[in-house]
Amino acid sequence: MCKSFKVVAIHGSPRKDGKTSELLGYVLAELEKYDDVDIEVIYLIDHPVRFCMGCYSEDSRLCNPKNCTQGVLEDSMKSLHSKVILSDAIIFATPVYWYNMSGMMKNFLDRLTSLENAGKLLDNKVAAFVAVAEEDGAAHTISNLMAFANDNGMLIVPYSLVYTTGRRVKEDEEATFYAKRLGHNIYRMLKMACKIKTPWKEIND
Repeated sequence: MCKSFKVVAIHGSPRKDGKTSELLGYVLAELEKYDDVDIEVIYLIDHPVRFCMGCYSEDSRLCNPKNCTQGVLEDSMKSLHSKVILSDAIIFATPVYWYNMSGMMKNFLDRLTSLENAGKLLDNKVAAFVAVAEEDGAAHTISNLMAFANDNGMLIVPYSLVYTTGRRVKEDEEATFYAKRLGHNIYRMLKMACKIKTPWKEIND
C-alpha cells in the first residue's frame, strides 16, 4: 500500500493570482485535508522551456528524455521531467486562449512527448483538469488535455471537466462545487491507482 501521494499541479497561466489560481485553489484545498498528500504547484511562467524540435518526425529514436533536455533544449524541462515522473497525480490548470490551452501549457505537453516515447512513463498516474475562460472554449480545452492524458495511459478522474466561463470564480457555485469534488475524487483515484501493479500499456492474457 502507498503511504503517501505526490500531487503536482501544472499551472499554465502567466498570472499567478488570476482566475486559474482561484479555481485551482478549491481543488487543492480539498486535497490538503488529507495528511498523506503532498502538493506542489509548478508555475510554468517560472520555468521557461523551449519549443519542441520535432525530433520524432526525423527519427523516433531521437525523441528521448536525454536528447530532449540537452544542447539547444537544455532548459527547465529536465527538472520538470523529474517532477512529473515522481508524481502520483498531475493536475493540468490553464486559462483558455483562443478556444484552447495557453501556449505555455501546449509547449509543456509537447516537451513531454519524450516521456511517452521512452516507454509511457506517465502510465497509471492520475490526471485532472481545470480551465478558466472568458468566453467559449473551456470544455474543448479540457477535452484536448484529456486526449493527451489518455494516450499516455493516465487515469482520468471522473467529473474532471472543471471550468468556469465569464464570471467571478467565487460566484460560480457550480464550478466551485465541481472543483471541490474533483479534489476529493483525485484522492479516491490515487487510492485505487496505488493497487494497480500492471502497467496499462501491457497486455496480459
